[in-house]
Amino acid sequence: MDIREKIFEYILRRQPKRQVHFPRWENVRTVVLLFESDLIEKNPVIHRLADRLTKGETDKNVILLGYADKKEVLSANLPQSRILGRKDFTIFGTPKAAIREELMRHPYDLLIDLTQGDSLPLRYMAMYLKADFKAGRHAQEGIHNFMLDTPAQESQEFLFEQIIYYLKLIKSND
Repeated sequence: MDIREKIFEYILRRQPKRQVHFPRWENVRTVVLLFESDLIEKNPVIHRLADRLTKGETDKNVILLGYADKKEVLSANLPQSRILGRKDFTIFGTPKAAIREELMRHPYDLLIDLTQGDSLPLRYMAMYLKADFKAGRHAQEGIHNFMLDTPAQESQEFLFEQIIYYLKLIKSND
């Protein structure tokens, strides 16, 4: 484990414990899709998944938040879509103060983490996002409230389908 990983583990342990409840799919209004951006920043799969949520579920507001592992990001920052790059993070991999504040500013109902790799910036983004419930691929740290153990080679679409399936299947008392 390198120094950047140790810093992440330290910051994660110091985060306040959140009060978590399993959301009823019908009550979820704002969804954040967290993803690894392709280098040309087009992300057709992510846009297709977001369209399925907004067209199939008319009351869902979907925000796209991605990370491109390059210095300069060319995509415009839109209210519903943002891609961060290396310049938005410190040398230790932590988000710069303005990015961290932006991630924690708006509360969301649900975070769906579609990342497939082990990218430190994406793990920080998932940790700092202010979401009532966080779902994603099984990982060793305690960021997500709901984790699926899927093979790493499975697609983002497969992970998305599985998360949505289980969120619709499980009924909570909220």
